[in-house]
Amino acid sequence: MNFSELRSTNGGFTLMELLAGILISGIVLTGIYSVFISQQRAFSAQERVAEMNQNIRAAMDLMTREIRLAGYRAPGATFNGIATAQPRVIQVLADLNQDGDTADTNENVTYGYNTNTLQIWRNAVTLPIAENITNLGFSYTLANGTTTSNPANLADIRMATITITARTAYPDPNTGQFRTITLASTVTPRNLVD
Repeated sequence: MNFSELRSTNGGFTLMELLAGILISGIVLTGIYSVFISQQRAFSAQERVAEMNQNIRAAMDLMTREIRLAGYRAPGATFNGIATAQPRVIQVLADLNQDGDTADTNENVTYGYNTNTLQIWRNAVTLPIAENITNLGFSYTLANGTTTSNPANLADIRMATITITARTAYPDPNTGQFRTITLASTVTPRNLVD
């Protein structure tokens, strides 16, 4: 029996065939791993963007609802619905239970922005309503149609425009930059004009 007949009956692999198989398997596994890692990064980036969107939209919704109630009061009550109107702070008053004052819960609401912590706060409590905020701005449309961020007469305010810019909690791993979004909403309080 010669050597070639012996090899064909064993059915085994040579060392070169085994090394070639390991090399091909390694290349395929490396490709699969790189696809997995890139998909993981894309998912993580999309998750951060979704969290940022949810954060900014929840803050905008809460602020819009409460500013829209500015000036709500019982017949005969007299108070200005917007007590403070500054570029980064707004204070709204509403007599929600119509007992003649604005001293009850959620009747005197102030929104502001802390540049050090990048947070929007409500009534100066330690729990923020939004985090990773890079800008909060208010501008006010007056009865004569002009727009300003520092109105001289609070009774002239007819609309408030809220502008919020937020960023993701962590930078994008591909670019090293934070992703940002800006939302703006113009609110017309229904009860400012008698």
